[in-house]
Amino acid sequence: EIFFDDDTFNYRKARTLELCAELKKLNFTWSCTSRVTTDYDTLKAMKEAGCRLLIVGYESGDEQILRNIKKGATIDMARRFTENCHKLGLVIHGDFIVGLPGETRETIRNTIDFAKKLDVETIQVSIAHAFPGTEFYDYAKKNNLVQINMADDEGHQLPNVIYPGILEKDELVDWVERFYGEYYFRPKAAWRIVRKAIFDNHERSRLYKEAKSYLSLRHKRKKFVAETKAGRVLNEERAQVG
Repeated sequence: EIFFDDDTFNYRKARTLELCAELKKLNFTWSCTSRVTTDYDTLKAMKEAGCRLLIVGYESGDEQILRNIKKGATIDMARRFTENCHKLGLVIHGDFIVGLPGETRETIRNTIDFAKKLDVETIQVSIAHAFPGTEFYDYAKKNNLVQINMADDEGHQLPNVIYPGILEKDELVDWVERFYGEYYFRPKAAWRIVRKAIFDNHERSRLYKEAKSYLSLRHKRKKFVAETKAGRVLNEERAQVG
């Protein structure tokens, strides 16, 4: 299987349809990234041309957050897109982000609930990062929200933007863990994984490795949350005493 690592693969409908017509002649399986603005006809052409899986950046399940990041898409668009993919048999790996501009506990909850309703095959949950040169970085720096460290000693992503009094660093990491837990420990999602492990030897081996990796990372996240929260509480107590 070939993956087309092109963020603009199906950005222009005419070009995509033309490309799919040529790919169809080659008769091979492929996957790519996609925006939720892609319509049914384009998705159908992609499926008929051999597309199996789409990596989709949903980002958030809250309308205001989508407006804040100028996503150019709405919740309804994302819902229709996902329904169309399900109808066509296209597998979706959904990407979500917590800690975007304007994020609160409520907006993260909206995103988790939305993700569960979409019920895509697999998900990835990341913490929003403000990289120098981006509008998000300028916003965070202007409001004194930027932290220096962007990763731990092993390269794992850490929040470099916090919202004091609304979402602290440890809370953001904890929300990532809760997101994964609530999503994958649903009966429907869990059965998808078990079914693959039972009937596909290759998938069983892959899932075993992924499970080990996830449990290791889960332990590190929980340790980070506990230590960071303890340090924050201690500092708050010292500040009150002082």
